[in-house]
Amino acid sequence: MGRIILCTGKYAKNPYWFENICMNVYCVEELCYLFASNPFMIDQNVMDVELAEWVDKECGLTDLSHQLLNLLHKGCQVGTFVSTILNYVGYCTPEEIRKIDEVLQGNAGLSDYERKKKRVDFLLKKHRLGLAIEEYDNLCRQLPDTESALKPAIYHNMGVAYAELFMFEMAARYFKRAFDMTGDEESGMQYLTAQRLCLSEDAYIAFISEHGEYHNLSLQVEKRLTAAQEEFEASEENRRLTALEIYKDEGNVSSYYEEIDKIISGQKDAYRELVSQ
Repeated sequence: MGRIILCTGKYAKNPYWFENICMNVYCVEELCYLFASNPFMIDQNVMDVELAEWVDKECGLTDLSHQLLNLLHKGCQVGTFVSTILNYVGYCTPEEIRKIDEVLQGNAGLSDYERKKKRVDFLLKKHRLGLAIEEYDNLCRQLPDTESALKPAIYHNMGVAYAELFMFEMAARYFKRAFDMTGDEESGMQYLTAQRLCLSEDAYIAFISEHGEYHNLSLQVEKRLTAAQEEFEASEENRRLTALEIYKDEGNVSSYYEEIDKIISGQKDAYRELVSQ
């Protein structure tokens, strides 16, 4: 079992907006979760007077607010600012806070472009797919030649975002860019997987036949797809669909289609949520 975390302060009527990752927080626990779940998004912009005042006015934590304002007045390091919040709330263990501080110290050695990529990676991790694609694209346009080594990873992640949106043709385009630049096997396999999903079976077979350089990778892709199929067949979702088929075969067609409509509606809602972010 995980640790019990007691709520600290009030739930804010007016959230605090983190502009660099386009996200609202409504309480100090959410703030701590944001810090702990991806410390790579933390930078000097976190040390904001408005954040310290928000902690007082919206969360009712006057003592914590005064501590943060004093730290800002003294010109503290970002790690000290963040650990003060985490310690006050009791959200993380001392060991977890130490690891976060290590990440923050490592961040100090990153370029502005590397830090920005880490922040966009956080958006991708949280399935803010449309926003992540937009920010990756903007970052690629801004990258100077000295930072071109970041491009393959950015292209690969753009492929991931498009694939999660079922836009497999676009996903294939970006996976191929990443693969062509580095020869990275994972990017190559993802490229072929996206091709496999957007082409007809005959077209895909013809494609592999014409591109012998992808033969070995295509075999690995087929192994992955077979494993994914087996995993799905053992899943609760598949058992539910199988049960519905039996329902239909027994003649209860109206109930069958009613359940199918519920499943499809749920999938549509999930997709709309993804593309609206």
